[in-house]
Amino acid sequence: MCGIAGYKNLSQSLFNPPKDILERMQKRMEHRGPDGSGVWISHHKQCGLAHRRLSIIDLSSAGAQPMMDPQQTVVVSFNGEIYNHAIIRKELESKGYIYRSGTDTETVIYAYKEWGIECIHKFEGMFAIALYDVVRDELFLIRDRIGIKPLYFSVQGGVFSFASEIKALWECPWITRKISRPGLYHYLTYLVTPAPYTLYEGIYKLPPGFYCMVDARGVYSFHEWYNPIVSVPTYTQRELNDEHFLVDHIRYLLRESIKKRMMSDVPFGVFLSGGIDSSLNVALMSEFTDRVKTFNVSFSDGPEFSEVEWARKVATEFGTDHHEVVINEKDAFDFFEKMVYHQDEPLADCVCIPLYFVSKLLKDSGVTVVQVGEGSDELFCGYSHYAKVIDVHHKFWKPSVKLVPQWAKQCMYYGACAAFPTKKNHLAKLKDWVDGRQLFWSGATAFSEILKSDFWNHDQVVEHDYVVAQIYPELRQELDSYSLVDYHVMDLKRRDPDADFLKSMIYLEFKQRLSELLLMRVDKMTMATSVESRVPFLDHTFVEFALQIPSSMKYHSGMTKYILKKACEGILPYDVIYRKKMGFAAPTQRWFQQGDYFKDYFKKLVDAREVPIGTYLKPQSIRRMYNRNMRPNWEHSLELWTLQNVLANDAFHE
Repeated sequence: MCGIAGYKNLSQSLFNPPKDILERMQKRMEHRGPDGSGVWISHHKQCGLAHRRLSIIDLSSAGAQPMMDPQQTVVVSFNGEIYNHAIIRKELESKGYIYRSGTDTETVIYAYKEWGIECIHKFEGMFAIALYDVVRDELFLIRDRIGIKPLYFSVQGGVFSFASEIKALWECPWITRKISRPGLYHYLTYLVTPAPYTLYEGIYKLPPGFYCMVDARGVYSFHEWYNPIVSVPTYTQRELNDEHFLVDHIRYLLRESIKKRMMSDVPFGVFLSGGIDSSLNVALMSEFTDRVKTFNVSFSDGPEFSEVEWARKVATEFGTDHHEVVINEKDAFDFFEKMVYHQDEPLADCVCIPLYFVSKLLKDSGVTVVQVGEGSDELFCGYSHYAKVIDVHHKFWKPSVKLVPQWAKQCMYYGACAAFPTKKNHLAKLKDWVDGRQLFWSGATAFSEILKSDFWNHDQVVEHDYVVAQIYPELRQELDSYSLVDYHVMDLKRRDPDADFLKSMIYLEFKQRLSELLLMRVDKMTMATSVESRVPFLDHTFVEFALQIPSSMKYHSGMTKYILKKACEGILPYDVIYRKKMGFAAPTQRWFQQGDYFKDYFKKLVDAREVPIGTYLKPQSIRRMYNRNMRPNWEHSLELWTLQNVLANDAFHE
């Protein structure tokens, strides 16, 4: 894994930036690539690329980047892995291309020379690519299909700037740091700012499956090159309703995915929680090698989240070289501000903490590549709260839309407001029902629209953002976080008019929570320790197949993840498959109510930054929530963690 950065002048006037900008940009991302660095500047100095290298394939200097072809017509700075690069290489060699290295980066260069930008459809893997066509004076930025790798950009100061991490962009003197009101507003709901927004005004993230082209005139355009919803089904309805076929095909595709992701010239391992997904990774990897290393993390002050015994059971079953680390609130607190630094923009998922410590354990054990289980729960309806939402939708929400008159709905809502004035998030869900909105917004939300109204200290007017409008043309740009849900659901209906409720839930997760929260927490915490993470469940062929499986095969007779559990039978121990799901989390509720560090830190943080906080949020509302959380029968740890992550960000310094 690596870090990329660079810029291209958008104006016709000459642009002569200081020579050390690219050096400073790559230096800010040294953790992403401690094995080497490089910069490249065009002869007219209007375009520059930078790179940090974490050596995975071809550890020699032949793999150094930015990399050019022998004719010096194409230059690439590349972050990620192309798992099928050897197959593409054979095809390119048959066409006369001569390789100088064993890297997949060289394949990217020659593939572009042969097929143009359409070459990206050939790539299987995870990647963020910056490719500059010297002859045409065109810059391409490409993010992988699912959004496993991050890619940020800015068009401030008449310059198109980009990087794998936002902190690298701060090295550009033409970029200013200012909080984005829409970015902050949506963050409070989704625990992360959804693409294409970020927490910062004028800084954007390229959505999954998009590429951007900056042409010779400085005109930039955005193109969606991939969507997981296939327009033509690749399997028959008979196959998709055949449990035996589904089980066999899930196993086949996962084995192929894991085998591809074992491509490495350095040691690799698996994060093993002891749940189905990580255990299945271990079991299938063990079919290809007897050198599997597994890693587990637990909390000494959070036994309710510990799955260490299950992890040990799986490790023993498959004879892995097993490693464990145990942490507590003090460890988490000491790491917290470093975590905020590595996040760049806040990701209010407490899992970032155990992820960092298990990544560090892995790196300290001499391992550089790790397989993780992200994506499985989203694809196969693996969460208990998914099941609850589906049941409510089918039994109440959907049938009541036509049966209950609008006046009756409104009376119920106003009656609930009078009877339960403090239950803001519950009232917000009731209001969604009254207003005919979707029941499901995301697998994780903190502040509802109603609750945010108590905290938001700004008007509701939003200036039109030209960049956002280019990427998502029909998105309503307003301070209403439902607008993002509405945009993606309407997009799904155009692509698949017959999509049912669960499929719309999964599609929303892929467009927002999975790509920008779950995958970014993995990327940023593993990269903080110079570790590359790989995601077998998110191989695009597996995703496309899983999205065609009927919902009744995923949530079946009250059982979540039904068909995947069936596929695990005979591979994993029965009790591992059918035990109660625990989930990967941290004891934040205990920390905020009884802890020795975080509850005092939160108070000091609010007091120290009251003035800048007050520009956007109401400090008195934050303190009121904090004090209420200390009382019996009140619990606001998710909201407090969400606030703490953003308030600790440097953007709130005076």
